[in-house]
Amino acid sequence: MAKSVFSPLSKEQEDAVHLESIKILEEVGIKVTSEKVLKMLEDNGAKVDHRTLIAKLSERMVRAALAKAPKEFLMCGRNKANDLKLPAEDHVQGVNDGQPTDVWDINTQSKRKATMNDLIDLTLVNDAMPETDLYWAEVVATDIPPEISNLHEYAASLAYTSKHIQHGAGDVTDAGYLIRMATAVVGSEKELAKRPIVSITHTPITPLRYEKGDIEAAVMFAKAKLPVVHLSMAISGSVCPVTLAGTISLVNAENLGGIVISEVAGPGAPVLYSSESGPMDMRTGMFLSGSTEGALINAAGCQMARRYRLPSQVGGVAASGTRPGYEIGYQKAISGLIPALAGADQIVGFGGFDRSGCESAEQVVMDCELWRNLLRATRGVKVDNETMGFDAIARVGPGGYFMKDIHTLKNFKSEILLPKIAMRQSAPDSKEEPIMTAAREEVKRILKEHRPIPLDKSVKLELREILKMYDTELHGKPISTKYLDRLG
Repeated sequence: MAKSVFSPLSKEQEDAVHLESIKILEEVGIKVTSEKVLKMLEDNGAKVDHRTLIAKLSERMVRAALAKAPKEFLMCGRNKANDLKLPAEDHVQGVNDGQPTDVWDINTQSKRKATMNDLIDLTLVNDAMPETDLYWAEVVATDIPPEISNLHEYAASLAYTSKHIQHGAGDVTDAGYLIRMATAVVGSEKELAKRPIVSITHTPITPLRYEKGDIEAAVMFAKAKLPVVHLSMAISGSVCPVTLAGTISLVNAENLGGIVISEVAGPGAPVLYSSESGPMDMRTGMFLSGSTEGALINAAGCQMARRYRLPSQVGGVAASGTRPGYEIGYQKAISGLIPALAGADQIVGFGGFDRSGCESAEQVVMDCELWRNLLRATRGVKVDNETMGFDAIARVGPGGYFMKDIHTLKNFKSEILLPKIAMRQSAPDSKEEPIMTAAREEVKRILKEHRPIPLDKSVKLELREILKMYDTELHGKPISTKYLDRLG
């Protein structure tokens, strides 16, 4: 498990949240709009009302699911050097934000609709940034017909990053094609189960509603032994209680419900406990992304995941601010640091702002600068004879200066985090924060110089054939896949 130095709940409160969640599942139940999944739950002990589509899950079913869920597994990349072990061991794993329809234009410094070219740019930047451990296709390519854009976004992600890719599947058709594409890369479905290079997010509609397409896709992934992130996006005061304790209990119930479905469908299926939740602004009805309360809810999710010995992926490095600047910075720092200290295995958010409604390549770079600081905070203070430095203190003596001492030369790189793009002088005539200018320069450098590990030609050819079948089935005719050759 990732190191935890902060627990928002006492042991008694943690127990109370667990019992409240069980009570919700047993007495209120979950609404599942898939008759197929309802029948599966009923066959495994759930009390199902087929008229209301409500399934009531017993504590026994929850215990059985948690016993079957693997406590350790890999989320693999095309390049084995990018494989991620869960639970996280040496550091909290960073994840970029995804997947709105808007992007921040690097040239006009304004919001507009995202294209496939923007998705490729964002993929390349995240592939180049070592802080991004796992990649989520960052924007929707709105220049692709909407009924087929999902698989094309995954194909582009495969082509331009060798990291693990997390994506979405709104129905079994999309889920099946995602599995086929990932299988084409690794060679067989058996090998894909061993080296899962793809995962999906399943997001119930809070409160407690599991939609047919999404949940059937999650079931397909569970049967294929591919990771599913059961992502609760609860909004306090809107679709769940306004109190933090009520929200945390509902988030926990939704996660447990999703995990039961996964483990009934495919015993031993890898699952991640997930929350990207927060309060509603009671003045406007808007979601307060990047809030302290949201960070506490997500941190409590990390604590409940540890209770169940499940890896966690939670929201953080998030912001409600509508353009890069100070407001986004403080919101991202608050929302990222609290769950990081609470022992999150993965935190999602690089590049996003405006309530995850817009993505920016420059923001990815700035968020990675922030992330380095958050990781430094989670590392804490190392105390031993070397770091306490008595010999150095004795050598330098009262009134001395430590800069030239060998102890400083040996230890400063491991003890002090040096900024990469922050703390620069601004140009005399510039009206922009220096970090913004530096981030933009870094994005341009990456797009000019960075080259990801390419797909094999035979694999790319097979992906094109799969895309043709997908396009023909859902759109009536194939569309161009020249975007796969942007780098030659």
